[in-house]
Amino acid sequence: MSPLRAPLVLIGSFIAVALAGCGDDSSSTSDTTGASESGGTSSTSGASGSASATSTDTTTDTTGGSATATGTSSSSSTSAAETTTATSGTTASTATTAATDTTTGGASECGNGIVEAGEECDDGNLIDGDGCEATCQIGDLLCGNSVLDPGETCDDGNSDPDDGCSAACVSECGYLCLELGKACVSGFHAVQCASPGPPFGQASPVGNTCQLATLSVDGQYIALSPGITIDGQPRHLDAMYTDPSNAVFGFAGNTEDIASGSHLVAVDTATGELTSVGPDLKIWVMGAAMNDDGELWVTVFDTYERNQNTQVRIAQVNPVSGEIIKGPTVLTENGEPVMVWSTHVSDVAFRYDGAMFISANEPGPPPPEPLSRYLEVDRATAKVLSAVDGPNDIYAAGIVFIGAEEQIVAMDIRGEDDIFILDLSMPPTLNQSLLYPDPIPTNSGTADLAGCSKLEPQ
Repeated sequence: MSPLRAPLVLIGSFIAVALAGCGDDSSSTSDTTGASESGGTSSTSGASGSASATSTDTTTDTTGGSATATGTSSSSSTSAAETTTATSGTTASTATTAATDTTTGGASECGNGIVEAGEECDDGNLIDGDGCEATCQIGDLLCGNSVLDPGETCDDGNSDPDDGCSAACVSECGYLCLELGKACVSGFHAVQCASPGPPFGQASPVGNTCQLATLSVDGQYIALSPGITIDGQPRHLDAMYTDPSNAVFGFAGNTEDIASGSHLVAVDTATGELTSVGPDLKIWVMGAAMNDDGELWVTVFDTYERNQNTQVRIAQVNPVSGEIIKGPTVLTENGEPVMVWSTHVSDVAFRYDGAMFISANEPGPPPPEPLSRYLEVDRATAKVLSAVDGPNDIYAAGIVFIGAEEQIVAMDIRGEDDIFILDLSMPPTLNQSLLYPDPIPTNSGTADLAGCSKLEPQ
């Protein structure tokens, strides 16, 4: 938006004054100075704010001598013109402002697009009501103006809630707000990490090679982040989840330091940079999800990767401190511990109605490939309430529920890490359910998805 204000015009007149002394000579001089909106020497603040400018003028008399006159002028943006008098010693000059000047110094200028001293904001105009007032102070946020005003994380051109960008212009869980003024789209995040290879359960010869993808549910959008790092150092990331404010978190660790385990981190999905939140847990978190009540539940294992039959344990984690507050407790089905082949196939997801699910595989080893399973879990008792089996040609690592149905997005980790949409209300099948062919080039040993129960089908 361009400024809508009259240019600052200073019209000054100076009355010639005879030089004191012998009185045998007198001189007068006239120069032209100006003020510019965008100049660093003239500054206007608000519709009725003030601007100041300091100018230097040189007068020359008939004796060949010169005198330097320095004057200070002030103006109000509510006035089209003012008279300014500048004097130095006993010399005065007449100055007429033009479109530009050569003045230097002065106070901050509201409307020049630069946040300066005394300003809370500067959006490059003097228009009230757009979040940054004509006084360059933050005003009421105008959600729905297609401008990212202070305090907003999105603006889709309206102030409607439940469309991805809330009535307060904050992005909502389950959505990707990609462009200002455009509708948000249903979407989620994925992570893949390189397989360390044998010997499993030992320090990885492939250190912490992971990458993120941002994906839309309609299969039309994909963006890849750089490699995942903490303070510039590559790190393994797993067990991602999205909180109700649409922020992405996960559990990171160093695969070359297995004993330390993983810890809670905040995830910058654009850069891949991780910010540590909690301490090293000395165990590895492999799946995580947060429900609408802000409860964070995870699956945990003693080590990062172990291609053998392993018990599944669940725990509740404090999302503020990153510490375990309940568990880990062995998950049981019909009174027996739930066993999976390999530790990295056990993500957590919450269904639209709040039910908690865990992806798991039958015990192995292959061949044939262990049957994939989706377990509804009572988190209070760590018991399996129901189970959906199949298909038998997928290792469903990361899972996210979509819509008020029994559909899930599932990431396979058999060779190519493809992403499918499966319907758990009937025997799941991979027929015509491919959403994304392997979106991340990493040869994955670990894969995970981050979304929430508000994710909508397309």
